[in-house]
Amino acid sequence: MDKIFSKEPVEEEPHGFKRFLSLKHIIYALIVLVLLNLIYLDIVIFQSGNAKTIEKIISNPPPQDVDKNNDETFCSQACITKINEAVISLSKITPTSSPSPAPVKVQATSGSTSTTKEYYVPFGSGSGSSSDWQDVSGLQANIDSSAYGNITSVVFEASLHVPTGNENAAVRLYNATDNHPVWYSQLDFTGNTSSTFLSSNKITLDAGNKLYKVQLKTQLQYPAVLDQTRIHITAY
Repeated sequence: MDKIFSKEPVEEEPHGFKRFLSLKHIIYALIVLVLLNLIYLDIVIFQSGNAKTIEKIISNPPPQDVDKNNDETFCSQACITKINEAVISLSKITPTSSPSPAPVKVQATSGSTSTTKEYYVPFGSGSGSSSDWQDVSGLQANIDSSAYGNITSVVFEASLHVPTGNENAAVRLYNATDNHPVWYSQLDFTGNTSSTFLSSNKITLDAGNKLYKVQLKTQLQYPAVLDQTRIHITAY
C-alpha cells in the first residue's frame, strides 16, 4: 500500500527537447507542403502542355499525300524548269517586219455588194527649172494596171512650191514605155512660196506594166520644188 500511494517523482522531459520535437514537426510539415505543391504544379503543367499540343494538331493537321498522277495543278521541278526555258526562249525572239510594196493600200470601205479599196503609188520629191517638159530625176515607177482589180478612179496628185514665188510651173505624168503624156494628168501651179496640193482630173492607166515618169516645166526657169508626187487609185 505504501508503494501504491507513494508518490515517486516523475521524470520530466527537458524543456529543450520539447522545443526540438516541435521544430522537427514543423520542418516535416513544410517538406510535405513543398512536395504537394510540386506535384500540383507538375499536374497543371502537364495538362496545359497536352492541351496546347492537341490544339496545335487540330489547327495544323499534317499534310496529306498528294496524288501527283491525278492532281492537274501539280507540276514537278522538271516541269517548272521546262516552262522557264520556254519563257526565256520566247523573250529572245526578235519580231521581223517585211517591207511594204510600192502600192500602199490605205483604207477599205464596205459597200452593199463589194469592198472599195484605195491605193497610193508614191514617186517621191524633186525639183526642176527647165522651160520645157523635162523628166524630174528619180521620180518614176512601174505600174501594172491589172494588179489592182476593177479600177474605178485614178488621179495624179502633187504638192509643189516656188522658192522665189514669182513664176508659174506645171507638172504631169509621162508614159515612158509608150512615149506619150498621160492624158489629163497636167497640174498647173501659180507661183507661191508655200507648198500647194494639187489633184488632177481622172486619168487612164494604159493596160499592162508601164513605166511612168514625172515631168516638170517652169515659166521663168527659176527652180520649182515638188514636195511630193503620187498616183491615187480607187478599185474594188
